[in-house]
Amino acid sequence: MQRLKKIPFFLLLLPLFFCLHGWLENYGFIRFTEILLPGLYIFAGIALLTGIVFLFTKNIVFASLIVFLFSLWYLFFGALHDLVKQTPMLSLIKSYPVIVTLLLLVTLAWIIFLRYQKKLHSKLTLYLNLLLFIYCAADIFLLAKASLVKTAEPVAAVTFDTAKVTGKPDVYLLLFDGYPGFTSLQDSFNFSNARLRTYLEERSFKSLPFFANYNLTYFCMSSMFNMQYVKDDFDNLRLQPRDFQKRGAEINHAAIWPVFKSMGYDIRNFSIFEVDDQPAVTNKNSFLLAHAALLTDKIFHNRLHRDVGGRIKLLSFWQRDFYQHDINNKLTEELLIKAARDKNSRPQFVYAHFMMPHGPYYFDSLGNKNPMGKIKDHTTWKDKPLFVSYLKYVNSRLFSMVDTIIAHHPQAIVIVMGDHGFRSYNSAAFHQPYRFDNLCMVRMPAQKQTELKNSLSTVNLFPYIFNSAFAQNMPYLADSSVVLNY
Repeated sequence: MQRLKKIPFFLLLLPLFFCLHGWLENYGFIRFTEILLPGLYIFAGIALLTGIVFLFTKNIVFASLIVFLFSLWYLFFGALHDLVKQTPMLSLIKSYPVIVTLLLLVTLAWIIFLRYQKKLHSKLTLYLNLLLFIYCAADIFLLAKASLVKTAEPVAAVTFDTAKVTGKPDVYLLLFDGYPGFTSLQDSFNFSNARLRTYLEERSFKSLPFFANYNLTYFCMSSMFNMQYVKDDFDNLRLQPRDFQKRGAEINHAAIWPVFKSMGYDIRNFSIFEVDDQPAVTNKNSFLLAHAALLTDKIFHNRLHRDVGGRIKLLSFWQRDFYQHDINNKLTEELLIKAARDKNSRPQFVYAHFMMPHGPYYFDSLGNKNPMGKIKDHTTWKDKPLFVSYLKYVNSRLFSMVDTIIAHHPQAIVIVMGDHGFRSYNSAAFHQPYRFDNLCMVRMPAQKQTELKNSLSTVNLFPYIFNSAFAQNMPYLADSSVVLNY
């Protein structure tokens, strides 16, 4: 017991608890090996900071108690900030300048308290040692319990008759995140997007009357790839991080991948998601938290980076983060073009997901980069002229990709679509139909593509593809749209 009063084991137990608790919160979505390196970095950082403080205090227990409080709020800042933002009574302190100032003042008060209450150091050390030990032990027990529960992969059973398949053209899905349909562009933006329609129709594309089932990407893609609605196990107006993690798993193990593989297709993933256990095109994506980022997102510098980093022009690496969508879009385009030019002995399904015309609106219609100050925050996403100008730039990129695919694979099925409609209207009404109006144009061999007399939602897109191009007889689900907020 005397050792527990004199030796600050809690400094070792704090990073252990942080990693264990993060692993427990995200169990099934983060691997043990992915928490090791962040844990080592955190421990090294705490040890270094303790050594520096010890040089001033000349007392290891005093230094450890100071470092503990600072490390505690630094590591768990994201959880604390989320709690503040969700509590109406604390709304006055939710801004970064206010909450960070308060935390620094609390830390200063803690240092002053410790300086004049040296008799309490041993009691505080004993208390923190026991508390962190209990917390770590509890998380280890809960992790062991969770490991005994077998979780089934979210793969829907699909009846698919490969004997009916007479042709296996390559399939290209070009998903442009947040690309609105012609109706909402005309009605809300007074922009017909006629050049895109004409261009695609001249290349045998047909505009299909599909609309989105959800207004958030994770849910849109999960329902579309699984050909069924997302299981109703969430509060649609108060979504939690785990709801998105589940959708990510559903996309990874979606129903359409084994269908295409049963026909001998290779799956090529150039998207923001893991697909068929293939990694995303890049792990640098602020839109999508996965793997170790699920753990480290709570840490103060990462949360500050995510929330306000793009507005601080002096730090070049934060500017790079602001332009990460553009970097990823260009990488995805390069991979797509290379895949289209490759000669393959087997048919392939290629999924390329572009974070455009989703904001920020990096370029104008001529391809000139917009000044960072003009597009730096979400309020600029409501600027309709800015959006239309960026959309025209996106179209020029789209034309180049489609031309390359058709030149090398003239019989390919090519799907050009958005996952949902434009969301940044100056309205709090999430149920606006235009939020679900998305672009959907499909090119396939003329004798294969059937006409649709009625509108369908994207949950029925792949049944339509399988029925038209692969001679199946899949039923269509009743159409609806579900409003989501987070």
